[in-house]
Amino acid sequence: MSKTKKQATSPIRSGVSQHKQAFTHSLMHLWQNPISTWITLAAIAIALSLPAGLYILLGNLKTLTDDNREVPTISLYIKQNITEQQAQDRAELLSELKDIENVKLVRREDGLRHMQQIAGVQDIIDTVGGNPLPHVLVVTPKMSLFGDSGVDLESLALRLKNYSEVDTVQMDIEWVQRLRAILHIAERVVLVVAFLLGLTVLLVVGNTIRLNIENRREEIEVTRLVGATTAYIRRPFLYGGLWYGLFGGAMSLVIVHSSLLFMIAPVNRLAELYGSHYSVSGLGVSVTLIILFCSSLLGLFGAWLAMAQHLRKKHLMQES
Repeated sequence: MSKTKKQATSPIRSGVSQHKQAFTHSLMHLWQNPISTWITLAAIAIALSLPAGLYILLGNLKTLTDDNREVPTISLYIKQNITEQQAQDRAELLSELKDIENVKLVRREDGLRHMQQIAGVQDIIDTVGGNPLPHVLVVTPKMSLFGDSGVDLESLALRLKNYSEVDTVQMDIEWVQRLRAILHIAERVVLVVAFLLGLTVLLVVGNTIRLNIENRREEIEVTRLVGATTAYIRRPFLYGGLWYGLFGGAMSLVIVHSSLLFMIAPVNRLAELYGSHYSVSGLGVSVTLIILFCSSLLGLFGAWLAMAQHLRKKHLMQES
């Protein structure tokens, strides 16, 4: 029984030993050729850093539209002959509507006080005489209204316009709708760029592995003559492609985060000038792991393609 168990575990131990040998041999090959290794890794890292950087840019732009602190509003400018109490009564009635989250009354006195703080405006106010500003109702719709079409918001604005106290209606949603439309296009662009640069990684890794195969042709022939299987010959090259993809992906993350650190200071300065507390966000743990996984997979697939081409060419030569 122990002999049968030994025979059963022997192929498993042999397979593990072969994988371990290919694992260490592929790493040693990268270490022994530092110049070509670093050139290949740099090419892969640059190719992968561009879509990763664009992904960060899109993620930060989306926070401008998804953050509740930046919820767009509808401003209702009340007619000049409407008193503050009438405007307040209308605000209370509007706040009871099911599709309105909140209504805030901005009195004409508060608006004038804010305008007087702007340089050069006081002279214009003195010329006009009195307070030319109306009361304003700032209406905040419910978040469920913010769809891609914006039909509900437009119908809401039309309904608000029909109230007798309202003079004009200004929708602050338009810039968000335009930005979201641009972001949808940008998402497609990022996908196309990621696909094309993914093909670039495949070509880089495949060409590098192909050159490695050509440089080790004699070694492969000798190994084949002593009875090595195709899987045994292919394995170290597959591991080599895996390392190229993994290390190239890690280098791309270093490039992206270094660029992000370089941009934090000017972005924070710009946010301070606009009185905002906006901060730049980077790649999360899940996205980082996805990038490393995809880059490793691309490297492995590129090596597999190069090795398959070599074996197919070898087979055709033997048949001829």
